[in-house]
Amino acid sequence: MNERHKQASAWIGVALATALLVACGGGSGNSAPGTPGTTPPTTTPPTAGGGDGSTPVDPGTDPGTPKPEVSLAGLKFWVGDIGPSGETAFSGPQQPAFMCLTQASNLGAPEVDNHDGIGMPVYQIPGDTSSPLRGYSKECGVKTQLRYFYYTGSDFKPFDPATQFVTPPADMQRVRVNGADLPFVVRVEAGTINRFAYSTAILAPFAESSARPEELNNGAWNQKLVYWMRGGVGVGHQQGKAMWFGGLWGEEKPMMPRLLEQGYAIVSSSGNETGVHYNLRLAEETAVMVKEHFVQTYGKPRYTVAMGISGGAVQQYMFAQNRPQGLFDAGVPIQSYPDMVTQVPYVSDCSLLEQYFKDEVTLNPGSRWAKWSDRTLIEGLATSDTRRNSFLGGNGSSECIEGWGKAGPGVFNPVFSDPAFKSTAASLGWPDAFANVKWTHWNDLANIYGTDARGFAPIPIDNVGVQYGLQALKSGDIDTQEFLRINACVGSWKEQDAFVDWAMPPADPFDSRNMQRSADCRTAAGTPAPRRSGDVRAMNLAYSAGQVFTGKSLAIPLIDLRPWKEDVLDMHNSRQSFSARARLQAAGGNTANQVIWFTGETSQVGVATRATDALSVLDAYLTGGAQPSRFVDQCFNATGQTIAAGTQVWGGILDTARPGACTQSFKVNTSPRMVAGDSYRGDMFKCRPKPIATALADGTYGQTPGSAADPFSAEEKAWLARIFPQGVCDYAQPDMGRPQKM
Repeated sequence: MNERHKQASAWIGVALATALLVACGGGSGNSAPGTPGTTPPTTTPPTAGGGDGSTPVDPGTDPGTPKPEVSLAGLKFWVGDIGPSGETAFSGPQQPAFMCLTQASNLGAPEVDNHDGIGMPVYQIPGDTSSPLRGYSKECGVKTQLRYFYYTGSDFKPFDPATQFVTPPADMQRVRVNGADLPFVVRVEAGTINRFAYSTAILAPFAESSARPEELNNGAWNQKLVYWMRGGVGVGHQQGKAMWFGGLWGEEKPMMPRLLEQGYAIVSSSGNETGVHYNLRLAEETAVMVKEHFVQTYGKPRYTVAMGISGGAVQQYMFAQNRPQGLFDAGVPIQSYPDMVTQVPYVSDCSLLEQYFKDEVTLNPGSRWAKWSDRTLIEGLATSDTRRNSFLGGNGSSECIEGWGKAGPGVFNPVFSDPAFKSTAASLGWPDAFANVKWTHWNDLANIYGTDARGFAPIPIDNVGVQYGLQALKSGDIDTQEFLRINACVGSWKEQDAFVDWAMPPADPFDSRNMQRSADCRTAAGTPAPRRSGDVRAMNLAYSAGQVFTGKSLAIPLIDLRPWKEDVLDMHNSRQSFSARARLQAAGGNTANQVIWFTGETSQVGVATRATDALSVLDAYLTGGAQPSRFVDQCFNATGQTIAAGTQVWGGILDTARPGACTQSFKVNTSPRMVAGDSYRGDMFKCRPKPIATALADGTYGQTPGSAADPFSAEEKAWLARIFPQGVCDYAQPDMGRPQKM
């Protein structure tokens, strides 16, 4: 995940400038030219689906209850046609106040689909709101288009096949295809499906007719498909941009040529960009539809491999669980998280803790928390004494700030949204469309979570009973007074209807106006700041709607690839790969289908090189039908050389074994909740409490269970009881937010 502000500012800026200027496999489509290879094995890994619309697994629900399936109707279309969009039984009603960005994708203005004032206004002169109003676009549809691009060695530029095959551009690279040295030209189809902008890219080094799909020359296609998915953290209400027509991201520029030169076809959709939205049910539906359109247009691929970074990696874990057959056959999740929604508990802790440290240092400049690296003792996440602080200025910062500081308010502050979003809407002639939107992840998924009479969706954020800094107390790194002060003062987040807009840094860097705090929390005689109890039904629904990776199932092989970035306080912390594995181990999922690769190659080119390497291993797996020797845990240094490979290289992280070679080479940090006693799984929405008396007797604070000794004085015990009137977290017990059926 990349925090929403950084992602949003990039595409919104383009959108604003542009506005101001102007399934599954099978199907009944025609086969593309070329000779298919061996069909993937029918056991592990599974075959691609046959367009049969098989019902996905919906975790946490009765498996005997039929689920609505993704409609595959209307997905056979071509240039000049508009792909299907509209409300569906699978994902539910469409989100209102939805901004079309087809112009930002260089696809032109959206088609008018009504004159009833529903959706975005469409003007006669695109971008000129003073020109006559043509009508409105609810579905943001555009007619399907075909364009060609050539590769320069660093980027792709528009290519005119009518003239430039004869007179090639001077900077055009060439590519080896079946022994021949040919122009590096890519054909890209783009349009809209399910209200989002999709694209299909295939190497096309030959002059061809594009009047019908059957006339295309797909001789350079290797009959294999990559589904590329993008990351970010978004809360909906916008379409996003198409790849290729709308440009490529920095990490995609070195990746796409590697895939194309090997002959892979590449499909994508802005509906599979989590910076656009994080409704994974809607994203799953979109992926099924986009793949089915590819199948009906170009033919059934031998296999489909998913690839993507951050939120693009999350989708791979989630779709592998929720749709175990028919969509993807393997995946390369890069900088992964098991899911998004279980990141929220510790992300919501970050600003609470940083506000506490800020207050402490303000009151006492000599406080130990003035040393940033000490904050890891409580936060678990990476910190640095030398990194420039993007919120507070000066040297010293943390992952809580650099990774999550802006993402937090962008997920759970209902009245905060990027000002550029509203500015773009105004420039498109729709200034008041988003005035009543609740800008939270849960309101984005209102079809799942529901809303109250005021329009707020219930949220699961909960820190009742959480003992921040518990491990630091047990290890002797903080004393009882500091432990009690942290927990008395950390507070919690207010209820949604009490939120105010975030006064961004430096005014209110941690959104403290929306916190429940206490002015006299620092002594035993003071008043502890209240904690927040999350909505248990919202937690249950997150599970039952397939928004949580439970670890019960991993039906396809994944190479979880992670460039190590702890030293730069990157939000893609190393723990996440092991969080997914811990869930698989705890739930009896197929751990053999997940291998973890870490690399010191953190440049975009280095990551692309290692991702291509991972794809080659999966290609051998899918075509050969057996696990290759390289489908195994391993790690690489900064020059790409293997440090170690094998089943024990990550020893000491999820077990008590001696630290393996990779464990010793790459530091893995924890989280505020792990420091408080949670496990590597990181999937606890709401802990079950145990009485203070029980915690004082059972070794919770490091004392020998049953002994009379404990670290607290009588006064401190009374303070502890006032901080935690409902008891403290018992992490040995199941999550109170997890449905009992699971």
